[in-house]
Amino acid sequence: MSTNLFGLSSENIHKESPIPYHYQLRELLRDEITSGFWEVGERLPSEYEICKKFELSRTTVREALDALVSEGLLRREKGRGTFVADPKITEHWLDMPDSFSDAMEKQGYRVETKVLNLNVIPAPQKVRQELRLNSNEPVIVLDRLRAILNEPILVVTSYLPHKLCPNLVHDDFTENSLYKLLREKYHININSAKRYMEAVAANELEANLLHVKIGSPLMLIESTAYIEDGTPIEYFKARHRGDRTRFKMESFKFIVP
Repeated sequence: MSTNLFGLSSENIHKESPIPYHYQLRELLRDEITSGFWEVGERLPSEYEICKKFELSRTTVREALDALVSEGLLRREKGRGTFVADPKITEHWLDMPDSFSDAMEKQGYRVETKVLNLNVIPAPQKVRQELRLNSNEPVIVLDRLRAILNEPILVVTSYLPHKLCPNLVHDDFTENSLYKLLREKYHININSAKRYMEAVAANELEANLLHVKIGSPLMLIESTAYIEDGTPIEYFKARHRGDRTRFKMESFKFIVP
């Protein structure tokens, strides 16, 4: 492990600035981590060394480090110190909707899935609205915990109209992607989707499943997917760990000749 004391000095903290010292330090450390000055798994100097390097109080340094730990850029090991964390899992949001499994496979990750629930139930009101169902129409509900490298990343609940894929309730989702099964076994192709994203706090159940503290930041993704004729085929709500996930959105400008 490196014993680098940063490529910075106390002069990088602007003492006359109205910006709080802990915020300045946090942003300086963030730049060094994201630029690769510190490698993944590398141990940072102790809080005492950082205090001495930047001429700051222990409280200020700890506040800056706590913020970076909460964001997932750093991790602490009891009795060992503070280390640069593994990079976050990136989901790409493009024009064509991908499943989580498909998106991760393109990046070389293998998704591990634990099925928490697979059943046929009466459609809740919100689900009926999104899937355009009558009050007496059932849906297949699928609850899954998704992990990468044995680390839980998200928990997701999917609803699908039972009438469009009734045999889906008998399929194995520990090894199969939902979207892949829809494509290859049921010849149902997802053509478009609408998605919403918002920040939420983990409740007790989510915290236990995702191995985070109650109240930890999660990204809630709510989505409705449609087949080519505009019929809704899936409505899901997924809660992603905020410290391990980020989202990349791309837009394209087409120039007409």
